Amino acid sequence: MASPRFSPPYVERLRSADRWLRSSERDAHAARYAVCRTTISALTRVDSFYIGFFRGEDTVFIPYIYDHDQFLRPSIGRYGKHGVSYWVRSSRRPYVYREDGGRLLTNAIPFGDTDEVSLDAMAVPLIDAVTGEVTGLMSAQSLQPHVYDDEAVRALEWLGRALMHSFARDTAAQDELELYTIYPELDTTGVRDQTDLIDEVSARVNRLHRRIRDLAELAASAGGEVAEAAQQLQQLSETTQVEIGDLFGALADKEADDDLADPAAELTAREREIAELIARDGVSNADLARQLHISEKTVKTHVGNVLRKLGVAQRAGIELVLSPALRRSSH
Repeated sequence: MASPRFSPPYVERLRSADRWLRSSERDAHAARYAVCRTTISALTRVDSFYIGFFRGEDTVFIPYIYDHDQFLRPSIGRYGKHGVSYWVRSSRRPYVYREDGGRLLTNAIPFGDTDEVSLDAMAVPLIDAVTGEVTGLMSAQSLQPHVYDDEAVRALEWLGRALMHSFARDTAAQDELELYTIYPELDTTGVRDQTDLIDEVSARVNRLHRRIRDLAELAASAGGEVAEAAQQLQQLSETTQVEIGDLFGALADKEADDDLADPAAELTAREREIAELIARDGVSNADLARQLHISEKTVKTHVGNVLRKLGVAQRAGIELVLSPALRRSSH
């Protein structure tokens, strides 16, 4: 059975996270943790977030904790056999609040405002990309109930895998096939479109700029013409970086305008008709069959084609993609 696809907003955010994790400098742990937090926070509500790593049999070191957008100092604590840490480590599976009504969460290591009670939570294992061992966990929590659906859990799980692969790349070239086997749409190893090209060039320009900046700092101690030339080179690098950013910004705006102009360009006339009825009126397959005088089986085939061509997994995604264009066409 094929795994469900991510909806367009999730694909966009997770691919962006993949690019950032790939371009991060060696041992930039805090920056990588921040990428994971900001990515999942952009996709769903997150009141608290932490990343922890196991030490010994019953200890977890938590180097990265955010509570209500406030960074807390790292923490270390012991956990028992009736808490989230032990369950995630032993089962190698994500923990989701709704599966036990938060029972395991009551035995979690406390942090932040202990008077607040999380009413939804998810925690995923961090699995070493080389050894396959569960070495830690990543968790997001919400003060509101029923926040984390299956897509949010899958996204956090994938972020955990991407984070661990980024660590593995610090020490050796890793075969990353497994990272993208389930979700090939998140693979940014190759340039697929203009956005990928912009991100790839920007990452390389940023790396070049950092090296020039380091060179200028070394040359400053030498003084004289060498220092002056290095400083001029750094200024040129900064100017060029801004100019390239402006050019890419214009290209990105143009690409966005082109995409908004006709998000259903690949649909046939019949598929477009069905997609617009679903997006505008939420028509069911049975109603579509009666309205268009075709069989319900044929409707299902058309709907499947629409989902595939628009790059969405569910009917709700059709409305998400087409609604802006429908609103413009009504004016």
